Amino acid sequence: MHADFTDSSKEQCPLASNIISLKDAGQALCAVCATTAEQAGETAAIGEAACASQNELRRLSAQILTIQENERHRIATDLHDGLGQSLTLIRLGLEECSNLLAAHAFGEAEASLEHLRGSVKDAFSELRRIAMDLRPSTLDDLGILATLSWFFREFENSCHSIKIEKCLLIQECDIPVPLKITIFRILQEAICNTVKHAKADHIKVSLVKDSDVLLLSIEDNGAGFNPAVLVCNSPQDRGLGLVSMKERAKFSEGEFKLESTLGQGTRISVCWSFA
Repeated sequence: MHADFTDSSKEQCPLASNIISLKDAGQALCAVCATTAEQAGETAAIGEAACASQNELRRLSAQILTIQENERHRIATDLHDGLGQSLTLIRLGLEECSNLLAAHAFGEAEASLEHLRGSVKDAFSELRRIAMDLRPSTLDDLGILATLSWFFREFENSCHSIKIEKCLLIQECDIPVPLKITIFRILQEAICNTVKHAKADHIKVSLVKDSDVLLLSIEDNGAGFNPAVLVCNSPQDRGLGLVSMKERAKFSEGEFKLESTLGQGTRISVCWSFA
């Protein structure tokens, strides 16, 4: 009897093994299905992220084109209203001198030419201003520190209601050449935004280098705003100045940060690491 029982048990083992194998296969199939579903979800998420990135690139491209067109319009206006008018006055003055000389009124012609000398000087000043707005020549000739000194001096001469506190703890050699124009443009745009929107009377500008980190900071005591509202705005309602600063920081491998609170001012900072 014992031998029969043993033999019967041995005959049932293959069936039990098959049942266990089917169970394992089912679990494996469920695991594969779960993995496939998870991968499908990840693929869909990647697709959505790629679509969002494309939409963001299109939005930024449109804003960059808008910035370019606005800048071209500003330059055209400066040339027409500033330099164009100066050259028109010079042309009229030369015609008057020609008529005076033809009439042998040499004394009056000399006085007219003396007046024209001042007009030509004003035209050169206007041309220099436009050129400096496009790209400060001091940036290439003298460096970033001299350019910032010129910018602060020009700003203080034209905007007496706002005081600028400066903290420039850097050496000229601390800043790579390609980064100099980026720093100047971000600073220029930030202060321009402050004048137009912040209603501030004090701006603190800091440019310091600590070890392998360069930090630019522009802080005002103006009205401030809610950055979350700005993010929720439609692309056409977002400030082009902020977009420009953020993109300049990104392209130069800097980290852009905006902090603002209603009634407590705004702080813009850009950090570059050279480690």
